[in-house]
Amino acid sequence: MILVRPDDVGPAAFARLLRDRHLAHLLPGVARPADIPDSPGLRALAAADRVPTHVVLTGLAALWVHCWRDDAPAGWHAVGVRGLYRPASTAVRLHSGPTARLGATVEGGLRLAPPARACVDALRWEPPHAALHTVAGAVARGRLAPADLEAALRHDARSSAGYARVAGLVEAIRAAWSP
Repeated sequence: MILVRPDDVGPAAFARLLRDRHLAHLLPGVARPADIPDSPGLRALAAADRVPTHVVLTGLAALWVHCWRDDAPAGWHAVGVRGLYRPASTAVRLHSGPTARLGATVEGGLRLAPPARACVDALRWEPPHAALHTVAGAVARGRLAPADLEAALRHDARSSAGYARVAGLVEAIRAAWSP
């Protein structure tokens, strides 16, 4: 098994396997065998069950899937087309916007935002400290250039909700890392 859940081995055995480090925690109720390396594909498989198939996972959760964060965030955001169906049981916060047409399908059928777009959405909807820490860390490590953030922001209408905040944060990141 590449992913292990409590139902696969029983709740007590699952807890014991985690405690004894035979399993490594991925998400609540989802782990991987300790000898299988963590990867974006493995994280996408783990996340696929939590995200409706008609939306694109974005923000810090998408950056977690891309392996740009060590821990999955508590709140997840996804984007679909305006007027999308919102299942009552969904564990993600659903939005509409341009990210809906920018996502790519990855392992497990998960639709995932590209990293720069996920960063822009994180700056818009996520808690500011966590979003800035992750996005600024990506820029500092060279995974992302400020120009990539600016290009991703061009898909948004200037009149959209939160645009001014995100544009200001992108500008601040650009100013901090400009030569």
